[in-house]
Amino acid sequence: MRKSFLYFILILLPVVGSAQNTTLLNNLKDSIKFNALKMISADNNDDQKKAYSDKVSYYVNKFIKQEKSIDYNMDSLKLVKVLTSENKRIRVFTWAIPLSNNQFLFKGYVQSYVKAKKYYKTIELKDKSAHMSRAYNKTLNPNKWYGAYYYRIIQTKRGSRFFYTLLGWKGIDKTKQSKIIEVLVARSNGDISFGYNLFKIKDYDYFKKTKSVKRLIFTYSAKGSMFLDYDYQTILVKTKKKTKKKKKKNNIGFGAQQKLDQPKEKVKTIRDNLIVMDRLEPTSPEVSEFYDFYFPESNIIDALRFERNAWKYYPDIDARNKPNPNDKKKPNVEYNLTPDQEED
Repeated sequence: MRKSFLYFILILLPVVGSAQNTTLLNNLKDSIKFNALKMISADNNDDQKKAYSDKVSYYVNKFIKQEKSIDYNMDSLKLVKVLTSENKRIRVFTWAIPLSNNQFLFKGYVQSYVKAKKYYKTIELKDKSAHMSRAYNKTLNPNKWYGAYYYRIIQTKRGSRFFYTLLGWKGIDKTKQSKIIEVLVARSNGDISFGYNLFKIKDYDYFKKTKSVKRLIFTYSAKGSMFLDYDYQTILVKTKKKTKKKKKKNNIGFGAQQKLDQPKEKVKTIRDNLIVMDRLEPTSPEVSEFYDFYFPESNIIDALRFERNAWKYYPDIDARNKPNPNDKKKPNVEYNLTPDQEED
């Protein structure tokens, strides 16, 4: 009888432990949500906002260190966005502190898998963007991070190496804001870096003045609303194919022969997951140097498709908006920093 009782206890212990772990994770998630809401509600008090942000950091740290926290669903959090890669090797936590001078300070942590030791490393991200120039072509470490609120993570692979493309929002000041496409790279020891030349954008006019682009930064008016997201699309791409030259006949003149040699236009249909974004244009050519005068052109859509190990640019696509029936439609995220914002 005694042996049977001990055997029952041994079976029950993992179940009890799992329930206790879930309860703790639930409590930590509630603490993160509570302090994030308090942070936003502290009007015109930057010190108080930073104090509540420090509490968010404390609970995020504690959450990451819990066993199997990587498997816990954090989708309902909004002010603190939590993104998990498909292979569960990377989880990213980011949030923004709106300051009284109409600027923003960004905070973040990355939970990164260490393959050899089979555990997760906790990495703090420190926003140094205020003192950074030419950020578009820099590879950055966590201590010198181009702060942003990330709302989408896209996992891709080149050979045996994984890349994690992040889509994010960055408030700058009362006149300008940005959307960002950022590539995170993780090593087998868990160390991470931001910024990687994974883009084929030679014909992208918005970035024509930049070389060796390692992150795409779309800066535009704070009054605008730019769409940038990852979606399954059917697009039509115009291509050109040269016709075979026909042997000249005596009765065909130069103009007729030239017509035969002109390339014919062909339309190719592509169905795939794409990064899709509004085209940004200045209100007039005279203000093209000032990004607070850039607005989205709602009728012009550009895209990036991952092919041949890079994000290739497709301009002015004809998007047919036929979603993949196996994917859930994810709306574009606008970071609405209001004190009464509710979370599920």
